[in-house]
Amino acid sequence: MVTVGVALGGGGVAGCAHLGVLRALEEARISIHSIAGTSAGAIFAALYACGCTPVQMIQQLPQITRGTLDYDYSTLLRKLVRRGVKVQGLVKGRKLHQLVKGLIGDTLMSDVKIPLAIMAADLKQARPVIFASRPLIEPAPDADIVTDIRVADAVVASCSIPLIFKPFIHGDRVLVDGGLLENCPVNAVHALGADKVIAVDMTRADPVQTPFDSMLGVVKRAVSIVLAAQVKQLTGRANVVLRPEVHPENFLDFSKAVTCMEVGYSYTHKRIDEIRRSLQPDP
Repeated sequence: MVTVGVALGGGGVAGCAHLGVLRALEEARISIHSIAGTSAGAIFAALYACGCTPVQMIQQLPQITRGTLDYDYSTLLRKLVRRGVKVQGLVKGRKLHQLVKGLIGDTLMSDVKIPLAIMAADLKQARPVIFASRPLIEPAPDADIVTDIRVADAVVASCSIPLIFKPFIHGDRVLVDGGLLENCPVNAVHALGADKVIAVDMTRADPVQTPFDSMLGVVKRAVSIVLAAQVKQLTGRANVVLRPEVHPENFLDFSKAVTCMEVGYSYTHKRIDEIRRSLQPDP
């Protein structure tokens, strides 16, 4: 039997397209035997591996709003009035943790229903960290493998976008968004033992006519270019690469969450026959 793994990439609210992809695959009776996620993709990969169906996750989309971003106003205020106050990020990440924990409880990585990997990056060691629910079949010499962590903690670590979210501390590790080093975790899915891999990539670096008249605009564009180049290399190992055409105005535009999900569903539904062919056993 061919085992199929799915790699869900990062992309902020655009990552809600992952739910549409998972729903279309489920309706087409394409079994998923392992799954990995980075950043936004880590949320949905974790929930799926813990037994949440795509429909159940879609029903939770209204909870993903700007209210999920618990800004650390008290620290920011102290920074304004006092010297020496350190600010590691604008968002504490506790509400995201509560959202995930509310759905899966204190589930440990070792207790998930199907093999799961979640990507983070260690600022101290400048290395990828793979939170894995099982020993890896393929070696990952350039990454640290961690299994003793709760799934909700691993998700928050993977989603800790530098400057926006505070880094997540796990032991002596200072962890941030896994997209820094592996935004679409194709290698992690292979390492879990998948024969065939479906990669879902949310990165975009198409030509634009933007004047880039702000520092933020320049930084966002530069990050997009770097991520797109990185993911192009990573997805070379995938059997199917899905790139739903989702274009929220910014990566935290929560008003577009449902729209992104719907686009992911219709896009994947149209490609189902191609996906089935690509997942056939090698001759």
